[in-house]
Amino acid sequence: MVRGVNALIVNDLAGWRGAARPYALVFLLATVVFVAGKVWVPGFGASFVIKVIPALSLALAATRWPGLARRARITLLAAALLCGAGDVILDLDRGRYFVPGLVAFLLAHLSFIAHFWPRRVAASPRRWGVLAVLIFCAGMTALLWPHLGALRLPVLAYIAVITLMVSAVIMSDAHPLAVAGSVAFMLSDALLAWAKFVSPGWPPQPFNVSVYFLGLGLLGFGALIPPSRPAPT
Repeated sequence: MVRGVNALIVNDLAGWRGAARPYALVFLLATVVFVAGKVWVPGFGASFVIKVIPALSLALAATRWPGLARRARITLLAAALLCGAGDVILDLDRGRYFVPGLVAFLLAHLSFIAHFWPRRVAASPRRWGVLAVLIFCAGMTALLWPHLGALRLPVLAYIAVITLMVSAVIMSDAHPLAVAGSVAFMLSDALLAWAKFVSPGWPPQPFNVSVYFLGLGLLGFGALIPPSRPAPT
């Protein structure tokens, strides 16, 4: 039986790698070009054109992925497109359009929640990870709170939603890569908030956005990895 389960997992992962490869390569290439551009040509005005490509490659993968249920396809597509919208908005003017960008990513997280919530597993062995997420988000809220000013309510709403998103992924049957991606996504948001509200410009944007793309890539493509199935009897 164990051999049967292992064979199914290997076959699923092999199929996933083959199907994901072209989209993942586009995602990775655009990420490298964008981050390098931010380091070497920080004033490039059309960088949003490159920044949105990773999210679009994930959206295209969601539309063309074989065997994906309709609901899962729609929610993952929505999440990818909303992340792309947030990428463009924040890259145009991170200061002026911060709240619209925040709203776009909040809606993206709600889409991820809609994708992973039906996949939750009762008494998941990963459930203790949710406690770590709650502690981390509560700590970040406490550290950011004195610096938020008029943005306290929008940021608090965003923290609540991303906490629920990461928790939903942890409690689901998602592959560990997707779980790691959700955590990296949360960390990238924490870094961005720290650089905006507490220590302006630090950590630097190229580092923050690298963590973000790592999170989005692992979360999005990890969501497409089929869950383990029991061996046929």
